[in-house]
Amino acid sequence: MNNASDRSKRMKAMFGGINPQELAAAVAPSPMSQTSRRVSAGAVRSMQDSFSAIEDENVRLREQIAGSEAVIEIAPDQLAPSFVRDRMDEQTDPGLDELVRSLREHGQQVPVLVRPHPDGSGRYQIAYGHRRWQAASKLNRPVKAVVRELSDDALVIAQGKENSERKDLSFIEQALFAYELKDRGFDRQTIAAALGRSEDKGLAYISILTSLAGTLATEVVRKIGPAPKTGRPKWEKLAAHFADRKLPAARSSAANGLMSSDKWLGADSDARFAMLLSLLEAKEKPATAKSTIKGEAGQDAVTIERAGAVTRFAVDERLSPGFAEWLACEMPALVARFEKVRA
Repeated sequence: MNNASDRSKRMKAMFGGINPQELAAAVAPSPMSQTSRRVSAGAVRSMQDSFSAIEDENVRLREQIAGSEAVIEIAPDQLAPSFVRDRMDEQTDPGLDELVRSLREHGQQVPVLVRPHPDGSGRYQIAYGHRRWQAASKLNRPVKAVVRELSDDALVIAQGKENSERKDLSFIEQALFAYELKDRGFDRQTIAAALGRSEDKGLAYISILTSLAGTLATEVVRKIGPAPKTGRPKWEKLAAHFADRKLPAARSSAANGLMSSDKWLGADSDARFAMLLSLLEAKEKPATAKSTIKGEAGQDAVTIERAGAVTRFAVDERLSPGFAEWLACEMPALVARFEKVRA
């Protein structure tokens, strides 16, 4: 305990329950010389100032005590997550196992912040500390928590503020968080505050986040994961391949195959993002149609391949010896004939 606090408590103990005005009246001086009266008046004023300081200190102490919040322990199954998600699922959180080990060895050092659950069930809803809650659940340990009455706005602001002070959300986590808050009716000022953004610059940034998140398919983004090293420009490249939050049918089938592969499941979220973007940016090979023209002996005299705007004629010299050379000699006349007919 510091000296100021010690001094305050000693003064409270000395003068507790005494009215400063009554005490001042009790020590009022009797008539005496002018000098004595001046000395006594000064002493009274000093005493009154002291009592005033004591009272101010008492008020401050009472406010401090009233505003203090005790840390309590709550069973994990009595806690529910925030009504809005900020971070990705724990399956994509490689640091959770480390947090579990730390909690097992050193205990929970920082309490989570909760509010009484709005549904009146007697449970609590988490504002921040979801990962600590998940880690404690894995260990089947009670969660240390501070309980505070919070409005929805206050909860999401506290949730975002704690994230910005501990581990920043990745770009796409911010985008999904902002989009969900907007979808729930929160204004841009509250969303900016929840993301720790100043209002003058934050409002434009919120528009960028919500616009991009509204273009992407949420289920695809969550399969990718938080991708902490992947910033806005790359996510905008990915978003350009979506229309109405969907991939084109031809690309969707290839993307689904990629996202169910062992290579995908074994990669981190940044690598997953790179794999998907590379697949979507690869030029799609046009479908090929093949047909043949038979000779009198039944052999494949000419094979015709059509791929998009390109058609190829192939002759197997083993099956039709000399035909390719003859066709090459006849080609100028065939071209001239075609052009005459087309004209």
